[in-house]
Amino acid sequence: MLLRTASHGITPTLALDFLVPRTVLCRSISRAATKDPHVSLSKGAKGLSSRTAQQPTPSSSSTHTPGAVLAQLERDVGAYDERKLAAMTTSQVEVFNSVIPQLRDAFHQRNLPKLVDLWSFLKSRNLVALLGHPQLDVCSRCVATFYQHAAPESLTEDRQGVLHHIALVCAAGGATKGLSVLMFDAVKRGQPEDALALYDQYLEHLRQKGALRDDVQDLAEPDVDEGLANEDSASSPGTVRDEILLPAVAAHALRNSFPDALQTYLQAGGRMAPSSVKWFRQYLGHDHALYLKTSLYIRRLNHASILSRPPTLMKHLGNITRDSADVALERIYSSAIEGAREPDPWVAVKPEQLGGTRVVLLPDFFWPSFVKCMFACRRTDLAEQLWNDMVELGVKPDVVMWNALLDGYGNMRSLDAVRQTWEVMQTAGVTPNALSYRAFIGALFTAGKKDEAIERFHRFEREHLKSGVPSEVLALYNTVMHGLLFSAREEEALAIKKKMETDGPKPDIVTYNTFLRYYGRKGDLKAMAQVLQQLGPAGVAADVYTFSTLLSSMIKVRKDAIQIVLNFMQKQHVEPDTTALTAIIDHQLRERTSYSFKVAMALLSQMERGDLGNARPSSITYTSVLTAINHGDWLARSTVEEYNRRIWDTMRSKPELRPNRTTYNVLLDSSLKNRSPEGLENAMRYYRDMLQQRVYTGSDTWYIMLKGLIARKQWEMAGEVVEDMRRLHYNYNATPLRTLVERISRVNGNRE
Repeated sequence: MLLRTASHGITPTLALDFLVPRTVLCRSISRAATKDPHVSLSKGAKGLSSRTAQQPTPSSSSTHTPGAVLAQLERDVGAYDERKLAAMTTSQVEVFNSVIPQLRDAFHQRNLPKLVDLWSFLKSRNLVALLGHPQLDVCSRCVATFYQHAAPESLTEDRQGVLHHIALVCAAGGATKGLSVLMFDAVKRGQPEDALALYDQYLEHLRQKGALRDDVQDLAEPDVDEGLANEDSASSPGTVRDEILLPAVAAHALRNSFPDALQTYLQAGGRMAPSSVKWFRQYLGHDHALYLKTSLYIRRLNHASILSRPPTLMKHLGNITRDSADVALERIYSSAIEGAREPDPWVAVKPEQLGGTRVVLLPDFFWPSFVKCMFACRRTDLAEQLWNDMVELGVKPDVVMWNALLDGYGNMRSLDAVRQTWEVMQTAGVTPNALSYRAFIGALFTAGKKDEAIERFHRFEREHLKSGVPSEVLALYNTVMHGLLFSAREEEALAIKKKMETDGPKPDIVTYNTFLRYYGRKGDLKAMAQVLQQLGPAGVAADVYTFSTLLSSMIKVRKDAIQIVLNFMQKQHVEPDTTALTAIIDHQLRERTSYSFKVAMALLSQMERGDLGNARPSSITYTSVLTAINHGDWLARSTVEEYNRRIWDTMRSKPELRPNRTTYNVLLDSSLKNRSPEGLENAMRYYRDMLQQRVYTGSDTWYIMLKGLIARKQWEMAGEVVEDMRRLHYNYNATPLRTLVERISRVNGNRE
């Protein structure tokens, strides 16, 4: 209730109690109970207090459930300075409570002058900072309504200044409607500088709140399946909201300044979906050319933000490779090549091209990394197109690029293509290095050409060994030994290993793990023990692959296999704690076989029983297991559902294992993809529990729920989820979720 509800007889509709920290509430309520209910207001507030006797219009916030109110608290309470709130006097509380209903009345009456006066009054009393999101939203929408339906020229310059201040403060507090309309209005009037000035002031407000850093941050990389594979879903949350960033981009587009737009976009720290533009078409509809240009800018900026950050680009390509998302791959590649060409270039292929409109330099690894990714997605057509584009753009393929081609064809088991590539490479005057031979020899072993593979290896030793890079030479030797071992030519592999130990390159852990895996498959535990004994004298430390391989082999024949592995870990000075054992479980599950699953679950069971000391499963352990078993279809659906239930029950029964958002998302996605009625029941159970436990529901959770329910044609349930989004004030207007929400609303006959 309000701080002074008891004394004033006002219906408890204002949400101030969930905006003020609990310590302040307790102090203020205590004062209200012990002091005269008719406390006199300060002089400046008397005029306002006389109007508070009227009962205000009930707020929509009164329909909030306790869970929704608590969720609102978690989102809003960070915006307030507790030290300032704690210093509030009773008089300030009275004044604030008297103004809020009037603010609401001014909004409902569309009384802009009154709203401006009330805001100015709050500002003069330093009470603006106490406004919560519901009040800020009221003020922001009032500003938006005025600019959409009235002439700003009808206001004095001072009042327009107050309106701008209202819009800026509200936007910094999360209520962005007013500022977005103001910025679009400036763009519509052909005054992009005014829009950008408002944007700069908005950033300054965010800085003052500590919500914005001046350095450009790397973007979080969303999952390909939920975003990057679909251009219209390629978004990720940033500090600056889409509805504020979009008019800023439109202003830059109006100025024909893509470099400035990119700087603005990178600083915002998020990624906007191209489809977001159409939700603001009502503001850009006056200028169809500008609408199209802004849409083009957003698509370019999305790709430029990835291409300009090498770590982000590498993560992106890794996600594409993992999920074989060739559509996403083709889009970003085509965008980069289009940006490198006239008449409107923004990509520099070479450092000397940087400048002017060319503001993004392709990293050195661009060409070989994209080729590898194209082969991994089995898009040889794209790889061939890339080669032609390189020639056209004046890029000379180096040995790294040739090696990427050799690896790609080798992984596709196309030995003829590998041979042809090798011949063309030599004809082009490119000298093969150790990695070139590694790719060629690996392809020969895969094709069963063992003798030719060894012949090529010896040629390398004669002609290139001395000039080779040590790490690349070692990788070649490991490939040769792997090929020999799994071609049943153990003696030759041992001979090469012995030569490495005396003449170099010195064996590394990959070398020893290769022999461990070979002997493990044979069930030769004695030979495995001999390999393990060689690690110490060789100065080589075991890794998680070593422990996991040992466990896989030992568990077949020894009941105490896990204890043996733990003892070995301790001898290697590796503490068999939760982190280490979780890594072994994860490694086993990545093998994606029924046997590796049994091994992983056996280890997990011993951790759960407490057989391994303090190495108990953590929430990370369980989430790792859930992620692995629900990714792909390598396990029977019944097995997946059984372990989903078991792990869920375990995590819910122990406070220290409380499921997090990732856990819920994995279970929701898995359950919705289970086509049985039980799958839907489980999904809704997880979803309701997530809300009840007040776990943060981000765009990924909403997307999983709506997409899954639409796929099952559960339109009524999808509509209920949309209502939950609205009840929790989740802003989906400028995200890919809008597409799903609109579709659900159309089908349910409840258009927004």
